[in-house]
Amino acid sequence: MWPNIPIEIGNSQGQIPLYGLMIGFGLITLFLGVDFVARRQERDPEYISRIHYCLLAAFLGGLGSALILTKLIHGAETPWGNMAAMPGILGGAIALFTAARFWRVPLNDWLPIALPFFCFAHAWGRLGCFLGGCCFGQPTDSILGIQFPSDSLACSVHGPVSVHPTQLYELLFLVALGAALHFVIPNKHRLSVYLLAYGIGRFCIELVRGDNRGSIDLFPGLSPSQHICLLFIISGILVAWWQSRYQEPDPL
Repeated sequence: MWPNIPIEIGNSQGQIPLYGLMIGFGLITLFLGVDFVARRQERDPEYISRIHYCLLAAFLGGLGSALILTKLIHGAETPWGNMAAMPGILGGAIALFTAARFWRVPLNDWLPIALPFFCFAHAWGRLGCFLGGCCFGQPTDSILGIQFPSDSLACSVHGPVSVHPTQLYELLFLVALGAALHFVIPNKHRLSVYLLAYGIGRFCIELVRGDNRGSIDLFPGLSPSQHICLLFIISGILVAWWQSRYQEPDPL
C-alpha cells in the first residue's frame, strides 16, 4: 500500500521499507515494556540485561526462520513485505528457550511479564503488513472492506475490489490480547492463555485470508499458518493441564 518512505541524505536518495520500520517499533516496544516492568519489580540490573539478551536472541531467531521459510515457500527475492509470521514465532521461541538456558534466566520467572509486550510488538508488525499491502483478506462487500491501490498485490490477485483487512483484524486482536494478559490474567496462566487465545484467534482470521500462503498436505484445506495454530492450541492445553496438575495453587 505504502511499502516505502523515500528519503534524501545529502545528494543521495533511498527508501525505508515501512514493514521493517514497524518491526523496529515493535522491537523497541518489547524491550522498553519488559524493562519498565522489570525495573518496577526492582529486578537486578544484570539480570535485566540477560533478559534483554534473550529477547534479542528470540528476535534474531524469529527473523531468520521467517526469512528462510518465506524463501522456501514463495521464492521471494525481497521477503520483507511478505514474511511468514507463524514460523517466525516458532523459531523465536526455540531461540528464546536456548538463550534462556545459556544465560541462566528461568523462563517461568520473566516470560509472563514479556508476553503482553510481545503481543504489542506483534501488532506493530501487522500494521507493517497493512502498510506494505501483504497478508490481505478475501473480497468482501461488508463495510469492513478496504480497497487497496491499483498497484498493490491485493489488486493484482483479486482486482479492484474491497477485501477484508485481515492485517487490522489481527492487530486489534493482538492489542486486546496483550491488554488482557497484562491487566487481567495472572502471571502463572499467561502462557497457556496466550497459546490458546492466539492459536484460536489466528486460526479464525486465516479463514478470510485471501493471499497465497503456500500449502501443507497434512490437513488439506488448512493453510500452513492454521497447521501451526493447531500446535499452539495443543500446546496451550498441555501447559494448562501441567499447571493445574503440578503447580501449587496461589495462597488465599
